[in-house]
Amino acid sequence: MASSNSRIYADFTSLVSSKPSRGSKSVADPCGYDQAIASGSIASMSLAHGKSDGENDMALRAKKAWEVAMGPGKTLPMQAFMAWMSGTGVSIFSILITGMILMTPVKTIMSTQQTFAPLERMAKGSAGGKKLDLTMQKAAFVAINIAGLIFGVYRLAIMGLLPTASSDWLSFIPSKQFLEHSV
Repeated sequence: MASSNSRIYADFTSLVSSKPSRGSKSVADPCGYDQAIASGSIASMSLAHGKSDGENDMALRAKKAWEVAMGPGKTLPMQAFMAWMSGTGVSIFSILITGMILMTPVKTIMSTQQTFAPLERMAKGSAGGKKLDLTMQKAAFVAINIAGLIFGVYRLAIMGLLPTASSDWLSFIPSKQFLEHSV
């Protein structure tokens, strides 16, 4: 048995200097540690990479715009699953699901400018006051929403709610005029 007076003692004072400094190398930096990131000199890092702050901002906003543009495409599989689960019969639930599938793309296409407005603002620190050109992102956004709209119209056709057969138009065909009538 160990006596009650014995204690484990470790002396770490040799590792810690009395006045810690950034250049002190008494303890090695861990793998992946970068002093420039730790000290917060991100501006010096961006200059080292050759891009100005305005160019970094433009690139980040363009990347975010592509994420926003592809966002409606992520809802299409969920809408297809909901449509499949509601069935092809004409019931209130399937009509509501189909209405939601049709209205969502229409609303998002109508609000395209408001969706991309925060990303299109003037770049910070740009000399010419350049605005970010988001034409391709907006076109992709509208195209994906049109695909959702086409899926909704297809859903209406599957349910039999679109007038696609000739019998759906009988009321517009003029009735035949008979020359004689028998009593």
